[in-house]
Amino acid sequence: MNVMDPKGKSSPGRAARSPKTTWQKEGGRVNPALLILSMCIVIQSFFIIFSQKSAQKSTHIFGLNHIGNHLDGFARDTNKKALQSQTKTKTISVQEYPYARSVEKTITNPKRYINDFERHEDAIIATKIHGRNNLITLEQSLCLLHYAYNKRVLYNFIIFYTDDLDEKDMIQSRKIVYPANITFVKDSPPLQEVLISLPEERRQNLLTRCLEKNPNITLEDIDWWTYCPNSRINYNWQAEFRAWHIWRNPALAKYKYMLWIDSDGFSTRPWDRDPMAYLINNNLVVFAARFGGGKFGREEEHHRRIFKSFNTTICEAYEDKRVPHVVSKLGGKECFDKKIKNVHGYFHLTNLDFYRSDMVVNWAKNWIGDCYLCRNFDDQAAVTVPALVLAPERMWAMEAHNFSLGVFHNCEMDNKKAGGFIQLWRKGHKESNITIDFPEARANCEIKAGS
Repeated sequence: MNVMDPKGKSSPGRAARSPKTTWQKEGGRVNPALLILSMCIVIQSFFIIFSQKSAQKSTHIFGLNHIGNHLDGFARDTNKKALQSQTKTKTISVQEYPYARSVEKTITNPKRYINDFERHEDAIIATKIHGRNNLITLEQSLCLLHYAYNKRVLYNFIIFYTDDLDEKDMIQSRKIVYPANITFVKDSPPLQEVLISLPEERRQNLLTRCLEKNPNITLEDIDWWTYCPNSRINYNWQAEFRAWHIWRNPALAKYKYMLWIDSDGFSTRPWDRDPMAYLINNNLVVFAARFGGGKFGREEEHHRRIFKSFNTTICEAYEDKRVPHVVSKLGGKECFDKKIKNVHGYFHLTNLDFYRSDMVVNWAKNWIGDCYLCRNFDDQAAVTVPALVLAPERMWAMEAHNFSLGVFHNCEMDNKKAGGFIQLWRKGHKESNITIDFPEARANCEIKAGS
């Protein structure tokens, strides 16, 4: 066969040669130094490309690409495109992410970015009352929240209640939130029925506590208004319900996100930001009004129950301005004497999938234990602990993210003393320089509660 040689001449039976390259010395041998240098360049290029892809992937999962910027910028701007993608799930191991500890977690990104005041179909607003005696307070709270926030998103409500209500009791509340809807859900059978059905140990524990306050009391004497020993049973029940029973209540089964506001939490101005959108876009498990609403760990038994549930306990928890989330440090029995801050319970948003997971519900069950209607093990710690142990990087406080929504509760607003609500509504609070500018609510809401 004739082929062309490098000079363009035909040479029978000989394949065409290409000119010598820099890879070869005379005689066709490879230059070892140049070969090694080239291989190093190729390997280094591959390493750089791989590192960039890994960094992009990590940014997409955790949303930490803005960590050097103001915390307000999370899940916005450049992160918005990532959030608009379809749901992506990744199991995080200890080696990949230090907060995974000894527990594997599943991080699920939202399907798409949610704009402020854009309604999300998997979200609900919830609160609880004992019964008819709380209706005036409830209706005031609903009306103020409607004009502050919910008239723009129209989330439906679930109102848990304990004592009997009839349909007439529910009419006014439904009118207030219309066109949103309210579902009233009874959260307990009559108390005497519950006491009869309790395991003997739990029943006797309750009676023993009640006898401390009322030496002659019998089981048949106990009602929702009995003090056992230092707080009313109906108040203890709401704490236990919110700590444990709420998470798998069938009324919440179809929802993923919950905004909880106590029925005596009162909005005082239109909200300029949407906490539900912030929770969803940043894939949080809890977004609380404040971190530091009381402490747990006042008694060693608190830590014993945490350790029983997670094989670890919490030694320290604090906010750090360098990161968007609450920081926690875990340990063993050496930390059983530590007092740990809670999230505030009156106003927070939660990821229901996290709190109704097997591990967290098992924790709530262990936390309440055999202490039925016992105030020692309350809802604030029940919400705080699993987030600190399993997912502190997804536990954020509104204060740290410049959310100032003006929700009044227990004589405070925006973490300032504000006096009684009726006085604040009418005249403001001079000592804290607080006045209320909320004309739409003034024209539509009847203010009777919060003296």
